[in-house]
Amino acid sequence: MANNAHLVTAGESPGSWLVIRDDRGSTITELELPHSVTEPAQAEKHLHEAGWSRSASAEWTRADDGWVVPVVPS
Repeated sequence: MANNAHLVTAGESPGSWLVIRDDRGSTITELELPHSVTEPAQAEKHLHEAGWSRSASAEWTRADDGWVVPVVPS
């Protein structure tokens, strides 16, 4: 199963969100992040605290409303 983390930095609500979704697009976890988190490197700590890690050799990819990366449970 391929899970993805989506760092949402643009949208209707202020601040940033970290959303973990499964391969069907269903939300597994959704975290509201501090307003200062706007880049993937800043979101890594929150990703780990939520029990997830980037997949081996995966890099964050730019999306229309933020960033996405494949993830696995820590």
